This record gives sequence, C-alpha cells and structure tokens, in this order.
Amino acid sequence: MIKTISNPHTRKWLIAASLTTAGLCGSAMSFAAVDAETAARLKNDLTPMGAERVGNTDGTIPAWTGQVVDAKLAADGGRIDPFSDEKSVVQITAGNYQQHKDKLTEGQVALFEKYPESFRMDVYPTHRTHAAPQYVYDNTYQNALRTKLDATGNSVENAFGGIPFPIPANGSEVIWNHNLRWLGEGAFKEYISLTVQPNGALSYGGGDLWETYPYYAKNSTIDTFNGNLLELFLVYDKPTRRKGEVILVLDPMDQANTPRQAWQYIPGQRRVRRAPTIAFDTPNPQFNGQATYDNAFMYNGSPERYDWKLIGKKEMYIPYNNNRLVQAFSEGDDKVREIATPHHPNPDYSRWELHRVWVVEATVKDGKRHVYAKRRFYLDEDSWAVAATDIYDGRGNLWRVGFANLLNAYDLPGTLIRGNWHTDLQNGAYAFNEIDIKPIKLYKGEEHGFYTPSNVRKQSRR
Repeated sequence: MIKTISNPHTRKWLIAASLTTAGLCGSAMSFAAVDAETAARLKNDLTPMGAERVGNTDGTIPAWTGQVVDAKLAADGGRIDPFSDEKSVVQITAGNYQQHKDKLTEGQVALFEKYPESFRMDVYPTHRTHAAPQYVYDNTYQNALRTKLDATGNSVENAFGGIPFPIPANGSEVIWNHNLRWLGEGAFKEYISLTVQPNGALSYGGGDLWETYPYYAKNSTIDTFNGNLLELFLVYDKPTRRKGEVILVLDPMDQANTPRQAWQYIPGQRRVRRAPTIAFDTPNPQFNGQATYDNAFMYNGSPERYDWKLIGKKEMYIPYNNNRLVQAFSEGDDKVREIATPHHPNPDYSRWELHRVWVVEATVKDGKRHVYAKRRFYLDEDSWAVAATDIYDGRGNLWRVGFANLLNAYDLPGTLIRGNWHTDLQNGAYAFNEIDIKPIKLYKGEEHGFYTPSNVRKQSRR
C-alpha cells in the first residue's frame, strides 16, 4: 500500500494529485504550470527541486540541508566514498525481509524469495546528499511557473535548465522530471556493460561515450538553447563483433513533433544510416536479449506508448551514495568479476538507504505496443532519478527488476545513475550497464557540431 507521508500540506496535495491523475490519465488536455503561491513552496517547505525539506517522523530520514559533502577527490581523480567508515544499521535477508516488506519493492521481495542464499541488503544511515548549482535551482523555480506538457503529454513546453515539474500533478510530469533530471552540462564515459548468465559467465560490451545536455547549458537561455535534452555519441570497442560501431542519438524535448533522431555506423556495411529502432523496446544487442534500449538510464526516450499514473510517495530502501561500488569497477577485471556474481551483483558492495520516493506506474496504452506491458518506477525525491523499477510481462507476471546505483558526484554537485542492473526473474540472467572503468569525466560537453552524421563518418574512418 502506498502511503502519503510527512507534513499535512504534502498529504493534502498528494490526495489532490491522485484524483487529478485519475481524471487526466490518457486524456487529451494540456497540463498547466502552478500558480505563484504554490511555486513559493520551493523556497519554504520544499527543496529548490521539489522534495520535502523535513525528515521523517522517526528520524531515519534526515532533513535536507543542501550542504555538499566535504570530501576531496581521490589521487586518481575518482570520487571517494565519503561514508566509508559507516557500518550498516540493518541487514535484510531472506530470513527477515517480511519485517521490512512495507519498505521493499516487489522486485526486492522477488529476489529474496528466488535467491534466498545469495541476495542480501545492507542498509546504511541515510544521507540526502543530492544538490545542484544555484542556477539550476533558479531555473527550476521559473519552470514551476511557466512549464507545461502539451495535449499529448509527449512534449515539454517553456522549460529550461532545471526540473520542469518540481511540484508534479500527474505521472507524466514525474517521468519527464527523470528524463530532464540534473546531470551537469556534459560527460565523457569509458565504460563496460555486462550480461551475467546464471552460471556466472560474463559477456562484455562497452566503449567511449560522449554526452552533452544542452538543456542544462549554463551559458544558454530558454530562448537560445537548441531544444535537445540529450546529445549522445558512442563508439563501441567491445565485443569484437561490434568494435568500431558508432551510434549517434539526438533526443529533443518535443517528442510529439520531432521524435528521437538516431544514426548508426556498422563497420561491415561501411556506411552511416538512420537507426529509428534505437528506441523503445528494441532489444539492445550488447545484452543478448536481456534489456531494451529504453532500459538505459532506467528509463529514457519518448513516454508516448504508456499511460502514466502517479501512485504517490513512499519510504523505501534504494541504492544511494554507492561511490564504493562505482569506484571499485575501475580496479580491473578481477574486481569486476568479484562484483558481477550470478543473478545479482555481489551484496558485499551494495549500499542501501531509506529514502522517500515517488511511485509511478506505466501501462501500455490502447492501440500501442511494448514488450513490457506494465512498469512501476521509484524515483528519488531529491534528484528525480529512477532508483528502482518493477517490470511486468503481458500476462501480468513480474518479469524483470532493476536498480540504479546512485553515485554521489559531490564535485558536480549532483547524483548520477551509474552501474544500473536489471535481473530477469524468468531465466536468472541480468544486464549490468554503464560500469565506469575510469571515473566519469564531468565537463561542459562537446559542441553541437560533434553530434552530427558527418562526424560519425569521420570517426568511422579512423
């Protein structure tokens, strides 16, 4: 059961939001911005990005202060674990998970029941470390007053440089907050991806990945930015059969009128071609059928195939401040194999914390198709990142369960999804994506001209 929590203002608003969502789900009407009195909450009882400032009543979730962790970069340029001296306060196992069931996802319960000998959750003290620069806070406040969805719910209008719907009224707005969450201005990633078979065998993918987020460009404005929320350029170096393959993706905010643009260079074909299937439920080839393209980042792309229902808020155990795990992957292949154990990552490296999450349920629309008939998403209230997901097949059975290891990127500052994984409960394998073999580089990003088909051709000739 999803429960409303915290102060009376929040409880009243969540009830109203649920009623609004029930009436608007699937309707063809525009979703409007909030009034000035409501937006003022972002400077009072809500954080600048829309979370509740107060902690919970029993003190297990602290108040948000906005203070960035005071920790120095490690000598190799990585991000150290600022809480490395802490001990777990609760250990949840197959023997006691029933006592904590009200704070567990259906996917976590399924893992305890299916893998009772190996799955475990070590819960640590909660730290609300997410923060962002002041200009992101300022833009979020302005977005609250001006931003709305179009009639389809598939296009965000009048938003820039901040969370578009910090005080959301429906599920569509919440999932757009995830798609437009604060990530910085750009990033370069040297990463691997893994498919982990039930017997522990590993299949590798990965390469060099450049991403720029024009929506958050500090030197731009709502009038001058180019309309893209993401520009992505990926050069594969593994597995061998994909070495030299290049993928280019441009994701606009207006998915209704200008859908995702994608191009692909495959060395064997020696030409750059449009790739409209790099989206939705197309199987991602690097995971041997264990993940779709829209499993990346826990969810990405157009929300057009689903009806989005806002369930409410709940206190739940989610991966958080997982710097130790993210950093460990850069220690070499032996460490990767130690972490990537059968059925799920090694619990010795996982850190779970109690946080409030938004719960949103996506159900395939009438007349649309998707291999996932229903999905439930759990979004961290502070960062709007999807931290966990339950995925159901067409028969209504729980099929895949996913979790995002959230990195405390205190130098940004921000909270980033790194090393997310999805376990298939039917076959026991799992996909482990975006594992950094070198610390992620956060910077301004590349210029728009880098993300062009002509540059794909240029890179393919190297």
